[in-house]
Amino acid sequence: MKKTEKRIYLLVFLLLLFFLFTLAYSVYKFKFILTKNDIVFLIILLASIIFSDKYPVIIPIGTEVSELSVSTAITFTVAFLFNPTLTIIVVVLGTIISDIITKKKWYKILFNTANIGTATGITSLFFSKFYNPILPFTSPQNLGVVIFGAATHFFLESFFLYLLLSFIVNRPLFSFYVENIKFIAVEVLTLYPLGIVLMYFFKYNPLMNAFLLPSLIAVYYALQRRYVIIQETKNALFAIAEVVDKKIPDTIDHTKRVAIITEAICNELQLPLSQTNEIVLAAMLHDIGKIVIPDFILKKSDPNDDEMEVIHLHVIEGEKIVSRLSLFRKGAVIIRHHHEKWDGTGYPDHLKGEEIPLGSRIIAIADSFDAMTTQRYYRDRVKSFDEGLKELKACAGTQFDPNLVEIAIKVISQKREELLKLMYPILQSQ
Repeated sequence: MKKTEKRIYLLVFLLLLFFLFTLAYSVYKFKFILTKNDIVFLIILLASIIFSDKYPVIIPIGTEVSELSVSTAITFTVAFLFNPTLTIIVVVLGTIISDIITKKKWYKILFNTANIGTATGITSLFFSKFYNPILPFTSPQNLGVVIFGAATHFFLESFFLYLLLSFIVNRPLFSFYVENIKFIAVEVLTLYPLGIVLMYFFKYNPLMNAFLLPSLIAVYYALQRRYVIIQETKNALFAIAEVVDKKIPDTIDHTKRVAIITEAICNELQLPLSQTNEIVLAAMLHDIGKIVIPDFILKKSDPNDDEMEVIHLHVIEGEKIVSRLSLFRKGAVIIRHHHEKWDGTGYPDHLKGEEIPLGSRIIAIADSFDAMTTQRYYRDRVKSFDEGLKELKACAGTQFDPNLVEIAIKVISQKREELLKLMYPILQSQ
């Protein structure tokens, strides 16, 4: 068994123990007592958890996706309204039912149940200990308890999730946690205040929650629309990049192979996930500027100096296209400089050494290796996979960052079969 798998199994086992301890302590300390109103509220909240979990907000993060559910506000409300025993039962039941409905695998259901049950149970224990029902809800003391409870709930629910994910993607926990929390900060600042309003209405005037329902629906659609726009923009850019690949038969699937190599190098360097996603996205779009270069120039086997100058403009045109979109401006700089060389003889700005953005240096290696090892109209002979690796090593310190070349050779060798499947049949027999 691999080390990563052992760590994951250990984490899930410890989380389950933590959850069972929280449940056992809650059952021991708090009696299972229900009024008619409690039953009605529990049914409404349980149905709300199941429904909201069935329709999560899909969050694109670079080349990956994650999910965010409005049920966070509801489970937080449950933790406040009911004693810890009831809280854990309702939240766990809602999580299991919604995960079964959405056809999640058993181990994901197990993790989600333990994670959400633990976070909500401990938050409910906190409220039972420190919230003063004699004082008004809006008193400074109680508001402080509610706000601290929100922070507790969020931290516990997110910590174990990102600890698990940090094992899977092999990233340091602290930096991985912080960068992901930054990404969803807007959503968190939206959902927990809604949860606090739900608490207040359920406590003093439950019927008012009927008027809050449209707000919850509006928040859901606003968040969903935000990420749909981001994803649709990416899809449009990827479609343009694919058109560029297909303009010249020799470059079909070129960007896919470059992105695979680029991501493997970033992962080996253990770059922050946000930076990796940014660089991989730039790799997928690195030749997008060729859309404005005339086909007759791109397809010439021996372009003259003037035509080469036109071809070189594709990095600048690519930067212009991508920089128009605020979410991709960092990637635009990477695209501009992916043809710079370590010794300063590249284009368009003749940057050298570490003046060249790291992402551009990585893509330069991936792009050049693929160009060397696939058939191109301007070259009679294709280098073999192994010859391409030797060429990378030979050009370390002149064309390529010498600190990256050995890493690139290692990961490209590991990705050999995957890359060959995307290359022309002539190379798949190598």
